Amino acid sequence: MLIVERQQKLLDLLRRNKTMQLDDLAAQLDVSSSTVRRDLESLEKEGHLQRTRAGAIYTGIDAQNDTQPTYALASRMTESVTAKKAIARTAAQLISPGMTVLLDGGSTVIYTAQEIAVRPLQIVTNSLSIANQFKDDDQIELVSIGGVLYPRTEVTLGPIATNALKQLHADILFFSLAGLYDNALFNINMSMAEVEQQMMQQATQKIGLMDSSKFGRKSLAKVCDIDQLDLIITDPGISNDWKNKLGKKLLIAK
Repeated sequence: MLIVERQQKLLDLLRRNKTMQLDDLAAQLDVSSSTVRRDLESLEKEGHLQRTRAGAIYTGIDAQNDTQPTYALASRMTESVTAKKAIARTAAQLISPGMTVLLDGGSTVIYTAQEIAVRPLQIVTNSLSIANQFKDDDQIELVSIGGVLYPRTEVTLGPIATNALKQLHADILFFSLAGLYDNALFNINMSMAEVEQQMMQQATQKIGLMDSSKFGRKSLAKVCDIDQLDLIITDPGISNDWKNKLGKKLLIAK
């Protein structure tokens, strides 16, 4: 299990139980107490919890206000922020007035939505966060895709979402990915991967957004092969090996 996955599980446990003992967390995560201590120390510095003598208390943003975004999404929005914002600025520059832009709900895509300045546009999204951003913009024609809500990332998934997408066309698609390993791109959830695969079929230009920490990683569900994308936008932390491998499919943000 990756560190970020373990820490996410730890926080999910604390969010549900509000407070937990160190030994109980170690048992639930199947790791040593010393590993849990290190995770708690790291997460306390980020403001997600408060350590106690024998465990921890959850203090994340949704501990006081249930109307805030779910922790999983809020947490992703605080990871690799500089890299994600650089990617977002570069991605937004590829959008021209009058385009139909298809956006999924990954954290880097949310940052991209915040950078979009050109108008008018059609925005199609399965993200509640992105739909909420554009709902009052009279120069945006917003199409919000329905479906089963996946609360961890506030996106809609399932057959309702994929069937709705089949009726639409987009000039450009931006979507986030959890990993790139060998020639395959991955995401964390099978239903999420299915929706992204449908999005790819409906878009003329397909652009993946992922920070350099995700290169060389696998995740649960394969989304596509590299050659199915037109472009991958990443940050300058990408290794020379990946630069050479991807060539013109890679756009490095500044």
